[in-house]
Amino acid sequence: MLTKKKAARGIHDYFLSRIVPKLDKNGEICRNKEGEILTEEKPCTVSGLVRALGLSRREELEEIRDPKIRVLIDRALLKIEESAEEKLFQKDLFQGTKLFLATNFPRWQNAAEQAPEETDDRGVFAIWGN
Repeated sequence: MLTKKKAARGIHDYFLSRIVPKLDKNGEICRNKEGEILTEEKPCTVSGLVRALGLSRREELEEIRDPKIRVLIDRALLKIEESAEEKLFQKDLFQGTKLFLATNFPRWQNAAEQAPEETDDRGVFAIWGN
């Protein structure tokens, strides 16, 4: 059974696990001039969150009704959604991000269908029109 404490720990650990050492072309850890390890953030996913909470199915995440746990899950989902939204402004990630958002967040389904495919004169995808 998922408790508030287990949910909070699982969510915290999941997001921490997304920050990993940056590697160079040879697989060596990159460091700055002071010798500190450089990091990068791996993408956050809903299925990764589900696994971090010890659940077996995505549907189990939606079935949680305890308000103290629900608020933690909703905030974690919002953080994942925010991370994906930021990728909409990167030309090479737009299509995959659009699919990810429409698949995992129902409110994005219509937006993904209506989003234009063209870019503006700077190469930025025009998402909301003029």
